[in-house]
Amino acid sequence: MEKQEKPVPAAGTLTVTTLIHAADYHDRMEMRYSCRYAQENGVHRLKYDDAENGFTVVKIQPDGEITIRRAGAAPIVLRQDYAHRVDYTTPYGVIPMVFTLQSASVNLSEDGGCVRYVSRVEIDGEPQLNTVTMELHL
Repeated sequence: MEKQEKPVPAAGTLTVTTLIHAADYHDRMEMRYSCRYAQENGVHRLKYDDAENGFTVVKIQPDGEITIRRAGAAPIVLRQDYAHRVDYTTPYGVIPMVFTLQSASVNLSEDGGCVRYVSRVEIDGEPQLNTVTMELHL
């Protein structure tokens, strides 16, 4: 059996826009990163260097599950109808959080594209709704 070559990650720019809606707080954050993108067997991987948190890898499964891994932190798993609890490490200490994926759309290819998801997040028991858009330009 012939060994298959792993795809070479494409280099590009990733713009991540996050809209946060909580009872008494609303915010919009936009960050730009140099990024690597690869797709294999229907699984998309985005890797970028966040100067504050180190490398972040976003893995998107064909079924829509999204896993976010940051250097030195527990992974965040976003899955429809699944409440993922994690003790999230920040520069200010450990914060208990619960993530539940509300909806997701993925339109990525070797030309770039977009990932958009909405998740319910409980931070120390306080709920908020986060809408995250990741635009990939290759």
